[in-house]
Amino acid sequence: MTAEKTPRRKRVKLTEGDVFEFAVPDGRLGYGIIVKRGGLRNGGTPYIAIFRSLFEARPNLDQLIRDDVALAGWTMDALFHHGRWNVIAHGLPLPSVPWPNFKVGRERKVYVTDVGGQVIGEATAAEEELLDFKFSRAPIGFQSAFEAMHGFKGWEEHYEKLTPAHSKARIARPTM
Repeated sequence: MTAEKTPRRKRVKLTEGDVFEFAVPDGRLGYGIIVKRGGLRNGGTPYIAIFRSLFEARPNLDQLIRDDVALAGWTMDALFHHGRWNVIAHGLPLPSVPWPNFKVGRERKVYVTDVGGQVIGEATAAEEELLDFKFSRAPIGFQSAFEAMHGFKGWEEHYEKLTPAHSKARIARPTM
C-alpha cells in the first residue's frame, strides 16, 4: 500500500492593505484587511481588522473600506494557509483602528508596550490594572465572533477583547 501525497499549499504572503474574504454559514461573505504585517518572513501572525457588514456578493472595494471595523487584533495565518480566508485585493487604504497598549513583566517589574511589543516605559499601578498582556486569537476565533455578531451563534464574553471598544479603552500611551 502506498500513501498518497497531499499537495502542499504555498504560504500566502501577507502585507498591510491586503483585503481578504471569507464565507459565513449561509453563504454570505465577510471581509477583513491586514492592518499590520506579522513578524514572520511571509507576514504571518498579522494584526487584522474585520469589517462589520455581510454581503451577498463581493462589494465594490471603495464601499467596503468605508465600512465600520467590528473586530481587530493579532492572529495567525492558518485560515489563509488552508484557503478559508482568501486575499482578494492588495494595497487598499487602511481603516482607522485603535492601537492598544499591552503590559509585559520583566525582572519583577511591569512595563507598557505599544501594539507591536516595543517597551514604552514602566507601568503605573493604574496601567498595570487596566492593560492586557499581549495576546492573539486564532483566526477561527475571529470568524466565530463575526458569526456571533450576525446571529449564527451566541456571543461569548471573550469575544469582547476583539472589539475596537476594548482596544480603545486600553490606550494608555498613544504611539501610532
